[in-house]
Amino acid sequence: MDDKNTAWLDDALRVHSRLTESIITVFENLLKANSIDFLTVSGRTKDKKSALEKIDRKGYKNPEKQMTDLSGVRIILFFESDVDKVSKLISNSFGVDNENSTDKSKVLSKDQIGYRSVHFVCTLGNKRKVLPEYSCLTDLKFEVQVRTVLQHAWAELAHDSNYKFSGALPPEIERKLYLYAGMLEIADRGFDELSAQIDEYKQSIDEKSKSGDYSVLIDSISLRTFFEAWVEKNSVQITGKIKDLRELVEELSQFGVKTLEELNSIIPKQYAKNYKEINEESTILGIIRDWMLISNWKYFLNNVTFQWSLDEESMHMHILRRFIKGNEFTDFMNELREYDALVDDGFELDFSEAS
Repeated sequence: MDDKNTAWLDDALRVHSRLTESIITVFENLLKANSIDFLTVSGRTKDKKSALEKIDRKGYKNPEKQMTDLSGVRIILFFESDVDKVSKLISNSFGVDNENSTDKSKVLSKDQIGYRSVHFVCTLGNKRKVLPEYSCLTDLKFEVQVRTVLQHAWAELAHDSNYKFSGALPPEIERKLYLYAGMLEIADRGFDELSAQIDEYKQSIDEKSKSGDYSVLIDSISLRTFFEAWVEKNSVQITGKIKDLRELVEELSQFGVKTLEELNSIIPKQYAKNYKEINEESTILGIIRDWMLISNWKYFLNNVTFQWSLDEESMHMHILRRFIKGNEFTDFMNELREYDALVDDGFELDFSEAS
């Protein structure tokens, strides 16, 4: 490569370094805006040595035009169906070089199992040309890889980095390698199907709830769906997102609340109004535990196994004071202190936080 081309590469890599940072941000914002969960969005700019090696290996005569992967982004998603969603998003949001873009799963023959992932070669597109922060970057090409977690695992094991699984292997070992790769592909599709089933289940619960039918057993999915509908209906602001609700489901079961209908029946009248007047935010854990304590705190303390304690100055205590009044509140506090003394060594959590 002559000095002129070397100088071009030095300049190109500096600009592509900016491009890489920009496209990572653009992709993260696009995915979040379209409610697509992702594991990671990562990027890299080729270093000079690997760029020169590729130019020599490919015999590029005009590397300025032919090099399309000086900047690269890898998007790792959880489900196969999201790969299709992101592919459409890329097609609609960027300038796609279709000639150099491929779906690796479609180039495998019907009897092959192997590396699967979608590759795009893109520019930032015409819409971003008017934005000053992208003015020098819009015509530059970059590569995007879109994979699921399991596709990424296979690619890393068999191709990208692990010397044990790369190259020509003995036939018996290679046969096993592709057999296990096939299992990963089946698992990928299985998780996608389960995800779709969960979405359908959530939708059915939502439709039943809107029609006033709460005869649904409480599990983590039905509980979250019911609670989110309650939050929306009452214009309540909550904080955080608790992912694991198993402990709360178990507490409700021990409290004798096993269906959404039973849960709906213990929501205190005016709870949403009082919650908003306190003007602090809580989580699904704190709010539903409020409902149980207000409904029957004696039964809760005597029958439910729990591993949290209440701060006397917490927002929940202010709410509980509004519903449990007079001597009864004093009794409640005394019994709560006795219970806290038993677990003083263990758990000092305000139940508005994750447990």
